[in-house]
Amino acid sequence: MELTHVPLFDHLRADERAALIARAATVTLAAGKVLCYPGDPTDALYVLVTGDCRITRKTSPSSPLSMHGEGESVFDQVPSPFTGRGFRGGVIDPVATLGGLPHSSKVEAITACTLLRWPVDSLWASPAFAAAARRYLAESLQTASARLAELEQPVHYAPPDGHHSAQIEPGPFMFEDVTLIFAFCEADLDPLRVTLPDGLTLFRRPGRSRDALLLVLAQFPTVYAEDDPAARFAYTETTVFVPVRYRHSIGLFVPYIYPSAYEPILLGREIYGFPKQLGRTAFDAHHASLIVDGATQAALTWGGMDGTDEARLVRALFDWLGLEGRSASVAFQAGEVLRRAMQLPPFRRISVYNHKRILAVDATREAPTYAVDQLTHTIMGVLRWYQIARMRDPVLALAAGPLKDANVTLREAYRTQLDMRLTRGRVIRDYVAGVIPTYKGLNSL
Repeated sequence: MELTHVPLFDHLRADERAALIARAATVTLAAGKVLCYPGDPTDALYVLVTGDCRITRKTSPSSPLSMHGEGESVFDQVPSPFTGRGFRGGVIDPVATLGGLPHSSKVEAITACTLLRWPVDSLWASPAFAAAARRYLAESLQTASARLAELEQPVHYAPPDGHHSAQIEPGPFMFEDVTLIFAFCEADLDPLRVTLPDGLTLFRRPGRSRDALLLVLAQFPTVYAEDDPAARFAYTETTVFVPVRYRHSIGLFVPYIYPSAYEPILLGREIYGFPKQLGRTAFDAHHASLIVDGATQAALTWGGMDGTDEARLVRALFDWLGLEGRSASVAFQAGEVLRRAMQLPPFRRISVYNHKRILAVDATREAPTYAVDQLTHTIMGVLRWYQIARMRDPVLALAAGPLKDANVTLREAYRTQLDMRLTRGRVIRDYVAGVIPTYKGLNSL
C-alpha cells in the first residue's frame, strides 16, 4: 500500500509516503453505513483502500452536475485506486477537508470498505505533506477554473440572414493539432446489436466470437468551421466506435460520445446526429479518463510509449477487425511509396454513420414520435500525422456507464497527434419519409 496513484500523495517521496502510512489508523465501514453527512466537521482525512462507496453531493439547481431526486447528484461506486483497476482518486472529500470546510457530501458504503484515517492537524504539521496539499489545492483550483472556462465558451452562430438569428455554422469542420488515443478493444455487444438503425449491421469477421470496439479519447485544441476559421473553439471528447456494414461498405457507428463543451454537442446533434452527452476527458503523462456526471466511467493507464509509424497503426486496425493485419500493413507501405512518388497528399478517411433523431413537437415519453429520423453518413479524414506512438503495458478499466457490463478487453493502444477534417454529412435513409435517397458517392463531400 504505497498511495503512489493518489494525486494528493503522488508528489511525496517514497519515504515520506511510508512515514505517513505508518501513522494512519485503519477504519472499516460496513455496507450501508455512512461515513459522513454534508455539514459534518472535517477533522480527519480519509483514503478509500478497498470497497465501493456512494458519494451524494447536495447541489444547487444551477449546478452542472446531473440531478437525481430532490436536488441530489449521485456518484455510484467510486473505485479504490488499490484494486488494480487503474483509477486515480480515493481521497474522500479532499478539498473541503484540506480547506477546513464542512463536508460537502454524504459518503455511504455500498460494500464493506477499508479506509486510512489521519487527523488533519497532524498532517498539516508535516512540511512535506503541507507542500503537497498546497499544490493539490492549487491544481484543483486550476482544473476547476479551466473547466468553467470550457463550459462558458460562446457558441458561434452563422451571420443572421433576416430569418434565423441563432443558426449554427454547417460543416465541414477542421481540427488542428489533435491528440487522439486509439484503444482497440473487444467486447460483447449483443444488447447494442438490436438497437442499430435499420440498414446497419455490426461487422464481425467469421470465426470471431466477440465484437470489435474502438474507444477514442481526444483533445481538440483548435476546431472551426471551414467557412469561418475565426470562429474557433476547443474541447475534449471520448467516443465509442463500433464497426458496421452498410450495404457493401464497412464504416464506424457511434453509439456513445461525450464532449466536454456545449458547442460540439449542439453541432454534433443538430447537424450530423451524433448522440453527444456532456462529459470530460482528462489527460496526463500516463493516464487518461472519462468523467460523466462527476463519476469516472473509463480510465486508461500505460507504462510508457514507443514511437512507430502509420503502417503499424494500419496493422493494428486490421487485426482489430479480424482481417489480415500484416498483409494490410505491407500493402499500405507499398501504396505509400507510390503516393509519395506521385506527390499525392496523405489523406486517410473513414465512413462514419449516425442515427439522427429529433423529437416531434407533440412527442411524449410514453409515445415518442420524431420529426427527424434519419441514417446519416459523413467522413472523418486525417490530413497529416505528426506523431504515432504505441503504448507499453496499457490497462483499461470501466467502472460505470453503458459499457460497464460489456466485458470489454483491451488489445492494444496508440497515442497520436494529427490534423483532421470532418466533411459535410448526407442523409442515406429517411425513416420518417420511408425513402432511401439516391447515393452517388463521396466525391462531393
